[in-house]
Amino acid sequence: MDENNYENSHEHKAENCFLCGHPVLRHILVGILTFLGAFAAFYVVTDWHYKRMLDPMVQMRKMDRMMMKEARMAEKVARRDFERADLLENKAGQIVHTEKTDDAYKIIINLKPFDNDEKNVEVTTEGNKLTVTAAGETKKRNKSAIIRFTQSFIFPDDAKISEMSKFKDGDKYIIIIPVDD
Repeated sequence: MDENNYENSHEHKAENCFLCGHPVLRHILVGILTFLGAFAAFYVVTDWHYKRMLDPMVQMRKMDRMMMKEARMAEKVARRDFERADLLENKAGQIVHTEKTDDAYKIIINLKPFDNDEKNVEVTTEGNKLTVTAAGETKKRNKSAIIRFTQSFIFPDDAKISEMSKFKDGDKYIIIIPVDD
């Protein structure tokens, strides 16, 4: 018996329903409730976002990430510059070689970067100091670059810089400075 009472008590009666008699009002109220629900959801999400955006801890983490990124970029630039300096130093070692024998000092200059022309190499002396200056133009991949190289050598007093000899041997320019016995 309780089952019959339960069914009867929850039965929907259309004749007492106010909204069933006014379908336009029902659609308007459903639209208003949907709009209010969407507005409430948007407000909650926006509020969370702004609270998180203005949170000092979040801002500090963002700043830390930006600083770490800039530090990595600076380290990368410094490493690249050091590698370029090493490369340039290695190239300089490929341009000029020095040798000492019992009777002379030899300075051997690679002329390939300087258009294989000994006229592009200038040798000057000042006391015991010998300065080699060379310049040339290189073209790679539709780009041209001017290479200028200067290196100074200081010799001991037993070197006879005034008696030095210079000559070209293939793609090498050789300077020989005799030594006193």
